[in-house]
Amino acid sequence: MKIRVNYDFTQQELVGKADVFEVAEGTGLGELLRMIDAKIMEAGKNKGIDTTYKTTLAGNQLNGCVVFINGSAPENMLEHKLHDEDNIEFVYGFCGG
Repeated sequence: MKIRVNYDFTQQELVGKADVFEVAEGTGLGELLRMIDAKIMEAGKNKGIDTTYKTTLAGNQLNGCVVFINGSAPENMLEHKLHDEDNIEFVYGFCGG
């Protein structure tokens, strides 16, 4: 399956604006997020950029971001099964108004 990922501006300096991941049928969102985080951490290491607040997960929870799949946030997010051509977007919340 091909899953399109649109990165938030906090991640773009490391991995660009978007990516397409090829994953196996039945892959859950949590599995994809771990793949994305590995890519972010590797890019941060190579570029000398701290990735603490740029990854999608902190342990087994979202790291201050909301993940949208095809425009909406699913229930049981990390267990949500992905489908071919899903479109993933990240939105990070920051203090302020």
